[in-house]
Amino acid sequence: MRLLVSNTGPLLHLSEARSLDLLELVGELHIPKAVDIELRQYVSEWQIKRPAWVNADDLFPPHGVEAISWRQVGLLDSGEAEAIALTRQIKADWFLTDDAAARLFAQSLGLEVHGSLGIVLWCAAMGHFSRALDY
Repeated sequence: MRLLVSNTGPLLHLSEARSLDLLELVGELHIPKAVDIELRQYVSEWQIKRPAWVNADDLFPPHGVEAISWRQVGLLDSGEAEAIALTRQIKADWFLTDDAAARLFAQSLGLEVHGSLGIVLWCAAMGHFSRALDY
C-alpha cells in the first residue's frame, strides 16, 4: 500500500467528479492542516463528511519551517507548501497535485508526483473499473 500526500487540487477535482474514493484504492492518504482548511472552504460537506481514511496531519520542525519559508518567498501557497513538506516528513511514496508549479518544485526535491488524472489512469490500469460498452 502506497503512502500518499495530497494538496487541495486532486481532492477537489476527484470530489467534483464523484471519484474521491479512488484514492483509497491507491494507498493511505495524508493531508496537512492547510489542505484540510482549504477543502472546508470549497467542499461544503468536507468538515462533517471527510472520509475516515483521509488523515489530517501536523507538520513538525524542520518540515513546518521549510513550508513557511517556501510560502514566504512566494514559491507556493500554504496548501502546496505544507503538502510538499508533509510528503518529506512522512517519506510518502507519492505527492499528489494538479498544479504545475507545485509539481515542478516537488520533482526538483526528488518527489514522485501524480495528479488526479494519473490517479484515474492508475486505477484503470490496475483493473479497478469495469464498464460494459453499449454499441
